[in-house]
Amino acid sequence: MNARIKDPSRAQRELLSGSKFFAGLPSAVINDLVTASRVLELSANRTLYEAGEPVREAYLLFNGSVKRSTTTPGGASKVLEIVQSEQLLSLAEVFGATHYASTCSSITRALLVAIDNRKLRVATQNHHDLSNRIIEALAQRQFATELGAASHHYGLTGAQRLLDYLLEMAGERAALAGETTVVLKASKKVIAARIDMTPESFSRNLRELSDNGILVVDGRNVHIQNAALLDTVRGETKQRLNFCRKRKGNSPGAESPLSTGMLVNMCGRLRVLSQRMAIAWCMVVSAIAPQKALIKLNQLEKEFERNLDRLDQHELAIEFADKFALIKALWPQYRQLMRVEEISVQRVEEVFELSEELLKATDALTGHAADLGGLPAAHYVNIAGRNRMLSQRIGKFFLFREWACLDEKIAALIPPSCQEFENNLQALGKTGNTPSEVDAQLGIVASQWQKFIRTLCPDISYVGRTQHSRLVVAEGERLLRSVDTTVKLFERLTQ
Repeated sequence: MNARIKDPSRAQRELLSGSKFFAGLPSAVINDLVTASRVLELSANRTLYEAGEPVREAYLLFNGSVKRSTTTPGGASKVLEIVQSEQLLSLAEVFGATHYASTCSSITRALLVAIDNRKLRVATQNHHDLSNRIIEALAQRQFATELGAASHHYGLTGAQRLLDYLLEMAGERAALAGETTVVLKASKKVIAARIDMTPESFSRNLRELSDNGILVVDGRNVHIQNAALLDTVRGETKQRLNFCRKRKGNSPGAESPLSTGMLVNMCGRLRVLSQRMAIAWCMVVSAIAPQKALIKLNQLEKEFERNLDRLDQHELAIEFADKFALIKALWPQYRQLMRVEEISVQRVEEVFELSEELLKATDALTGHAADLGGLPAAHYVNIAGRNRMLSQRIGKFFLFREWACLDEKIAALIPPSCQEFENNLQALGKTGNTPSEVDAQLGIVASQWQKFIRTLCPDISYVGRTQHSRLVVAEGERLLRSVDTTVKLFERLTQ
């Protein structure tokens, strides 16, 4: 034990022997590489090597993120690659060149092992397993490069290129349902440069993927909704949803006709936003991550107004007029009420009551949209949307119960809301003839619902109100993402 502690090469030995490139190799091979290596820690925005420098060491990244870039003949900088998982950097240059053609620098703090390139070459030549791993890594990079080139020559849209990039970052094949989370460690500008688009195009394409229910963006976390990746249709045909060709004949910004399901979902989004804004406001006044909650409140207000504007731009049936007018009348009152800085018991009651009134108005609009369509599938979009709203309404109840003036009223509202969620979930599971990804997603919702319910109940492990409230909100957000994907899947079945 003492000898191991005194081993001066212990750090790189443990890193190399546990890496995907070197794990399981004979100890003699590991020992040779360990003696020819060193551990290297870089802070953010530091250069690892520059173009033109001789290739003396190979760098294996373990933690953090780096970018490789080159300078074009015109003098512009082009990002070749962003790496934020274990990888041998610049393999083509390490094994095929004497000098680096690219520059590599850290984006975040990074941990690497630098290996003498001559020793690595000898080990690769002498050991079959290691050479196979190197060849496989080179083949994967070649495959990714060819696909990237093809995307530019055969009409892949920016949204498709961005989705492909995110799926490449996710690595493992996505499950049928649930979500896969990717953390964007690089800046928007750097990632945009990597996939050959401007930061503005990056933001626009990210929104397009979000609007299609494929992604949920939360800061640097991007939650890929696995079930939404499939082009959900009735029958057994399964294929990946794609954005391969730009639409022809449509002027920029032109609104396409709304399907029945899209209309129900859009109206229902007003319904859930009314509850999410109440949650964010309550977090601000309760000093529960107030700065983050205030930013979220502003974002939700803008989203509510965007949805109002979109509905205004479409030619809706005359029967919508009165219901839509009521929402537009309530909205300025609700928005203004949340902007008043003075907090009192009366103010809390007013926000709660108006959130319920706005909910009632938006629910009436959504129900009317579902009835107007005359399709059973539209009815299921509404049911799934009701659960999306309930996931947030119940969270709202939890936060507002802190005020004694509302405790009795909320206590009477919670049980029927929970019961409705479960009844709706059962009804959606009995629709029949739904695609397998829809059934799988309903299973994810059921599991997340149970986690959410358990979190609502106080436990000795929840130290204090603030921590408990944060846990409830976090689980509510996870439930919201899974239910929102279900709404989108049922919406697609109406098209």
